[in-house]
Amino acid sequence: MNKIFNHENIKVWIIFVVTLIVAIFSYGYLPDQIPIHFNVAGEIDNYGGKIYIFLFPAIIIMMILLAEFARNTDPKKSSYSKFKKEYYLIFLLVSILMFLIELYTIAVSMNMKVFNINMLMPGAVGLMFVIIGNSMPKFKQNFYAGIRTSWTLADEEVWFKTHRLGGKVWFIGGLLMMLTAFMPDTLKAIIFFGTVLVLVFVPFIYSYVIYNNKYK
Repeated sequence: MNKIFNHENIKVWIIFVVTLIVAIFSYGYLPDQIPIHFNVAGEIDNYGGKIYIFLFPAIIIMMILLAEFARNTDPKKSSYSKFKKEYYLIFLLVSILMFLIELYTIAVSMNMKVFNINMLMPGAVGLMFVIIGNSMPKFKQNFYAGIRTSWTLADEEVWFKTHRLGGKVWFIGGLLMMLTAFMPDTLKAIIFFGTVLVLVFVPFIYSYVIYNNKYK
């Protein structure tokens, strides 16, 4: 029990409980069909039964279990104590995002006037990348969290340099994602997903380059 409930993940547990309570109390007021997917224009393009409202707390509890499973089964589990604040921050941010999407789903289902989700999501996701990018240089070598390539896992210096650069790239990329909220839909989608590709491939390629420069 101490591995699942600890002071590091208490904030994630609180978000889970709040999200579950909101789902329980809203369930009786929701229509039989609620929106479960939106297109790039923010329009509803798929519906599901109102039981889907419990998907959000379900995702959060699965993340809590995954976080502890990863931390306790990782061969490099001793590293987690050195960046536990940053490690749990990832799960906290995703949990908050799930909670916000839950609230948005409820609001739309009840015909409340809210901002279009294609403006809200780029801002929320972009902010998440900004925060994670800011903390990324503090990540220590492990097999589950961070930029895990063959080269970063093979060399601690490569890990550090890759995460230092990756943090900057994610921070700037997150800001760019936030700016896309105010762009036309087509341009928004191109820049947003183009930025995601940059965030993935730039650190990956950089880790390969500095590893080969070190050991060639």
